[in-house]
Amino acid sequence: MDFAKIYDNIKPKQLYLDNYVREYWFAPQDVLLRSIEANIISAITFKHPILDIGIGDGGISRFLFSKKLRIDVGIDIDEQGLQKARETRIYKKVLQADAQKMPFKDACFNTVVSNSTFEHIEDDLKAVREVSRVLRKNGLFFMTVPNPFLEKTVLSIEGNSKKAKLALNKFNTRLQHFHYRSLMEWEKIFKKKNMRVIYYKYYYPEEITKVWYGLMKFSIRKIRNREVWSYIAHSKFNRIIPKQLVVNVLKNMILKKPYFLGLPPKADKGSMLFLIAQKSA
Repeated sequence: MDFAKIYDNIKPKQLYLDNYVREYWFAPQDVLLRSIEANIISAITFKHPILDIGIGDGGISRFLFSKKLRIDVGIDIDEQGLQKARETRIYKKVLQADAQKMPFKDACFNTVVSNSTFEHIEDDLKAVREVSRVLRKNGLFFMTVPNPFLEKTVLSIEGNSKKAKLALNKFNTRLQHFHYRSLMEWEKIFKKKNMRVIYYKYYYPEEITKVWYGLMKFSIRKIRNREVWSYIAHSKFNRIIPKQLVVNVLKNMILKKPYFLGLPPKADKGSMLFLIAQKSA
């Protein structure tokens, strides 16, 4: 398959921005990232059986995958949202499972996909080993992850000082980011686990990362020990907010430009990285 032909010049579709902003208007930073990623994931040609690692409550997945596609198995370490994931009917089976020790036989999947998950896995090397173990020969692993360029951009925004490093640590702690690995690191990691990178694409260039980071900082700012996004989404203020007006402003004024610039053709750097790795013999 010619992955370069599919992904090098992929153009964001308005549909994904519309879907995410309507659903997650109270967290515009998530709308921006997830809607861009939806363009990538939706272009994948999946071969069954399929495993999705890190499904959460399935809310994001509803717009990531084609409505005609049913994922064979979805897993997440957090049981809390899995019942909602089951109710989406995207997954034939939903399990609480740790990616570092998956309850599957060797070589039982042709496709494994993980969207913005491996940065949250403390021992991601062990999780990669597990992915290699459960993949069949020539099976494909599709993964999106942040890379060191995200940290560099955050430090640049904060002023490259001791205060900036503290801000970055706070940011990583809040988002539970354990790792920022480069493309070269991933290539070495996969090689050791009997896999090889057959395609990669950078997205989220610096100017878009700055927009996203600004939205993130505002959204997670605490007022009386509660984050702003939570006030908007779940407090009594939710009832008086003109939601449709907010959706329209976000979609047409705040997010539209960065959304359509967030997936540049043949970018040589970006805060996010899309990788396809293939299992060897």
